[in-house]
Amino acid sequence: MSTIKESKEKNIDYKQLDSLWKAIGWKPRGEKRWAEVLKNSSFVFSIWENNNLIGFGRIMGDGVMCMFYDIDVLPKYQRKGLGTRIKNRLIEQIKNKRYVSIGLFAWGGNSKNIPFYEKFGFKKVSTGMELEKYMKRE
Repeated sequence: MSTIKESKEKNIDYKQLDSLWKAIGWKPRGEKRWAEVLKNSSFVFSIWENNNLIGFGRIMGDGVMCMFYDIDVLPKYQRKGLGTRIKNRLIEQIKNKRYVSIGLFAWGGNSKNIPFYEKFGFKKVSTGMELEKYMKRE
């Protein structure tokens, strides 16, 4: 029998996270990078089926601004409401905190992600930039 459970714990095995990343076409981060990411996240939310990670999302915030990151669901579980569940749990964490900026990055290669985020009130903006010469690529 299948059991779906939610967790706010940060102690997620990096192999489970990398497996999820590979399944959706993202590059794995490895143990060291995941340990840093999870430690520095303000809030982490994950969904599990029988001890297997099937959905994930996180927030990084400093009390004034916050960003939503790494929102994803295993492909075979997509379109079943799990992405909505993740977004709702993340939004619950920030909605009464009076952040001056609440953002996320929407991957351009996924034509469904922008309409998905718009359902929650996000609006597309074109102000994103990166200072590449100081960045460490994964």
